[in-house]
Amino acid sequence: MNPITLFILILLTSFLVFLVDQTMYYVLLGMSFLFLILFSYSEGIKRAVVYIGLFLLIKLLAYIDLGMTTGALIGLIALFLRLYPIFNIGRILILTSPLKIMSALRAVKAPQSLSIGLVTALRFLDEMTARLKEIRNGMKVRGLRLSLLHPLRSFELYLIPLIYKCLHVSETLTSSIIAKGIEYEGKKTSYKPVRFGWYDTLGLSAAVFLVWMSV
Repeated sequence: MNPITLFILILLTSFLVFLVDQTMYYVLLGMSFLFLILFSYSEGIKRAVVYIGLFLLIKLLAYIDLGMTTGALIGLIALFLRLYPIFNIGRILILTSPLKIMSALRAVKAPQSLSIGLVTALRFLDEMTARLKEIRNGMKVRGLRLSLLHPLRSFELYLIPLIYKCLHVSETLTSSIIAKGIEYEGKKTSYKPVRFGWYDTLGLSAAVFLVWMSV
């Protein structure tokens, strides 16, 4: 799918999740899962399992009386699930090749500073996902565990390594961008030109239809 289409879908979905009724929301959610599964089957299934797990957790919390804590948790999880279509489409964009995104942005004459910023941010998010997994694995090796009874200590276990890894990732991304000649002012090309396909037409048509139905 064309990265420009994904940017447009994220923008439209950001409004639709709050405008549509529950039925149309599930249509929007199903559409986002469909695009994600077509892009990466394993990623789509994994995120579907997470969604179902959180949905069942809300149902379980409804039978647990912890006072205001229960209501706060249910509200927080419900908001997260409401935004899930945005996260699904955003995940596709994060997993899309940075070179493909740059090529698509050049095709629409986007400013280079904007293109570099968007691609770097998306690449950074993808890298940080891997780094968080490394931190969790390191904690397991050292026998360290997160505890809700000691939130500050648990936060510290993640924060200190994460700061170091953020600095390392930023240096790596900067070196990578410079090595690929991003500072060169001449015309840049791509081995594989990015074009609009039937996926893009289907996605944009569905999003426009949902916008029309919600108005």
